[in-house]
Amino acid sequence: MDDLIVDVDRAADPELSESTGIFVRAKLGDKWGSWDIAQLTKGSLLSWLKSRGGDNPYAEDVVGILLGYGHLHQH
Repeated sequence: MDDLIVDVDRAADPELSESTGIFVRAKLGDKWGSWDIAQLTKGSLLSWLKSRGGDNPYAEDVVGILLGYGHLHQH
């Protein structure tokens, strides 16, 4: 899996800091830290969802919509 990247704008939103309670190791700039999955970039969220062999575009889109990203796949 590629490095997970934190979205700068989402990281600045205090409501997203513990919104899911699911924390992953990800990079903000050049620093590693523990971040809620709701703070990842859209691409990193999709990479994380697929990281253990996942491949369910419908479910992945639902997660994206629930976390405010919209669809994670092109339709």
